[in-house]
Amino acid sequence: MTTLRSEEVVMSHHDDNPEKMARMRDWLEIAAREVAVDPSVLTDVEQPLLDMVSVISHGPSRPGAPLTAFLVGIATAQGGDTLQLVKKLMQAAEQWGQTRD
Repeated sequence: MTTLRSEEVVMSHHDDNPEKMARMRDWLEIAAREVAVDPSVLTDVEQPLLDMVSVISHGPSRPGAPLTAFLVGIATAQGGDTLQLVKKLMQAAEQWGQTRD
């Protein structure tokens, strides 16, 4: 399986507020520990996942965005490559928009 680097997936980088991003990371560290997951698993996929959620929420479905991220997590747990999955879903979201126009 080919592994993508995170910069190959990112299609729309947002200039997020550094304080909000720090707060998000603090929360995710707590959340990861609560569910017995090493918080470092997010290091390489943080921005691609955030970008994917943004694309989904501004495209196919706002309420579907977090559930799409959940599906990526399940697929990753079943052996999928997170960055490949994100890229695939971002492409699907773009196609969704083209077929709905």
